Amino acid sequence: MSAPIFSRPIQEFLERPLHAVLATRAPDGTLSQSVVWYAVDGETIWVSVRPTSAKATHIDADARVSILALAPHGGAYVRVEGLATRDGHVSDHERLELVSPYLGADAGAWMAENPLPSPNTRIRITPDRVVSRGV
Repeated sequence: MSAPIFSRPIQEFLERPLHAVLATRAPDGTLSQSVVWYAVDGETIWVSVRPTSAKATHIDADARVSILALAPHGGAYVRVEGLATRDGHVSDHERLELVSPYLGADAGAWMAENPLPSPNTRIRITPDRVVSRGV
């Protein structure tokens, strides 16, 4: 039996509602970064994106990604490098679960004010390497 990819301190850090930066690689090789909200699901991380977003199309071309979760004060972080795949659509219930840690009691109202034109795609990141500082 292998050790879990996320140690307990890293798991606890990642389960906080932190902003993260997702880096993807465009087909021409340039890097693209965007701020995302994320959720930990066992030993994977997932984000919700528009199916036609640059993030989704970049991952279709090159599945290698990096996601960097930062503490609010900037002194601690966890960087997860790995492969990303499209993993179905994000239901309204899953979207609420994703945004609730960030928005608290206002999550439902925020979703009502920010409806999606169509379901988002879930991008699931399977870690190959985890690097941390201050965790």
